[in-house]
Amino acid sequence: MGRNPKRNLIGKAALMEKSAELAIPMERLLAGYVMEQLAVKLSESERGERLLLKNPGILGLSGFGRGGSHRLYYAYIKQAGEVFSKADFAAFLKNTIKWETQTNIAWSWRSRMEGSRLIVELLAVLDDMRMPVELVIDPVEEGSCAYSSGEYTVRLVMENNKACRIAVYPVQELFFDDLREALTKLELIGDMAVYERMYEALGMLDFEGRQFQRDLERFCGEHEILMDEMRFAQMERYLTYPYMAKKWKSYLKKHRKTTPLWEDVYGRFWSFLMPPWEASLQGMIYLGSWISDLGRYLD
Repeated sequence: MGRNPKRNLIGKAALMEKSAELAIPMERLLAGYVMEQLAVKLSESERGERLLLKNPGILGLSGFGRGGSHRLYYAYIKQAGEVFSKADFAAFLKNTIKWETQTNIAWSWRSRMEGSRLIVELLAVLDDMRMPVELVIDPVEEGSCAYSSGEYTVRLVMENNKACRIAVYPVQELFFDDLREALTKLELIGDMAVYERMYEALGMLDFEGRQFQRDLERFCGEHEILMDEMRFAQMERYLTYPYMAKKWKSYLKKHRKTTPLWEDVYGRFWSFLMPPWEASLQGMIYLGSWISDLGRYLD
């Protein structure tokens, strides 16, 4: 993630030309361009190794404007004794987002705290075009992640597919974050993207059943989530529960998607969660291995 301050001067004319070339609506291309430039600049900053992007799939040509979302979600790894505050991060942004002479983008922003989470609402202005984007930043204690951060390669569409590497939050950690949301909120869950992310993660990650069972029991204990028969039965019926299927259908419609189906999304999730959980209820050790390519456990 080396520093490279030189950038192409890109304006409305270049975006219009690329929009026609790629058959991508101008607004979608602008949103994608702004977000990738923001992500790259944060990655190149002095805190780049500690800003771990949680939704890198929104970047790049395949992700431009994905689901109509203009938000970049980050975990910020706090150093020992560091206080994460709105004022500190605002000062960091002020020193970091100063590259109008390199990209022609002018930025303004305002921020607020929601508990420990920082929300930064930014407005990017390029020529006469305006694009609002958001940064959502969750502080994480250094050393609290069981898995190492990864890297994601972004190919900059407006810069001839130049490759830039960005530090990303471990997929395994993100999976457990989403699992906590699913297990605690149950049918009151507000963001069904949780299930989409877990569906995608389970199509990429392999798990050793015994280790996941131990992690699940520890995780539920730490977060006071009861692993009892009642919660098990409640979650089991979500596969055919019309209310959850309706929430998923509304989520797809909002994000202009038609797939995947709820039966596939929850089916994969429950096929993964059910055997280790059931083994714990019976006081047994689960020895299967989750194979992502198969979407099931092999005993």
